[in-house]
Parts: sequence; C-alpha cells; structure tokens
Amino acid sequence: MLFSLVALKSSASAVRLFSSATAAHPLGCLSSIILIPQHKKKCLLGPQTSTQIGTVRNATKKAGGSSNNGRDSAGRRLGVKVWPGRMAKAGNIIVRQRGKKFLCGDNVGMGNDHTLFALAAGVVKMEKSVKNKKRNIVHVVAEE
Repeated sequence: MLFSLVALKSSASAVRLFSSATAAHPLGCLSSIILIPQHKKKCLLGPQTSTQIGTVRNATKKAGGSSNNGRDSAGRRLGVKVWPGRMAKAGNIIVRQRGKKFLCGDNVGMGNDHTLFALAAGVVKMEKSVKNKKRNIVHVVAEE
C-alpha cells in the first residue's frame, strides 16, 4: 500500500507533501510526521477542503413574534338620531353622546349615559347655547 508523508516543518508554517513510501528525505528539521494512505490523500488534503468554509443558510421569513395589537371594539353608533325639523315620538332617542355636547331643553330628557330622548311627541329643534357656543340645546316643540 502506498503512503504519503505529510511533514510540518517547525521553522516555517508550510505543509510539505511527499509522495513516496520511503523516508528518503532528511528528518532532522521536521517537527511531526503523519502517514496518510494514498487513496485518502485527495479527500483529506485536496484543494476543495483546504480553504472551503460551509455556507450558513439564512431565514427566508421573519420570525413570527407576538403582537400587542390586533384587537378592536365595534363602533358605539353615537350621534344625532333625529335631525332638526323631523318628527319625534315620545320616548324616541334624539341624540346619543358621550359627555354633554348636547343639552336638554323643552320636552327633552337625559338618560344615565347622556342620551337625549323626547318626553312628548313633536318637532325637534336645536339652538346654540348662550353660555357656551360649543354646546347645543335640543328642544321638542309639542304638537297641539
């Protein structure tokens, strides 16, 4: 069986490869000697393995993390339900609101959630508040 003699020279960092089975070369300057079978020489010391580094595969999709968003509640359907100039029956909701943007006037009541409703049947009328221009006063003019 043929062997290759691989010698690492201590004075230099080069690797020398000898293709003979005999140790005809002077061994005085060598620090270590390795015998490798001839048929394995290509796979161990070939050019494809000397400087090749394996490739690392990167992720093609972002990692799925948890999110704090993604929830929503339904709309509360606030606003004017019966517009000025329209007829309202007794008990009809005129305005649904948060807070007191609209104030109750004649024949209008206010619920716990500030909803304005008609106390008597009639035509809805709205006017600006004298004290605060941002507020409206809602009246129901009763039919006679």
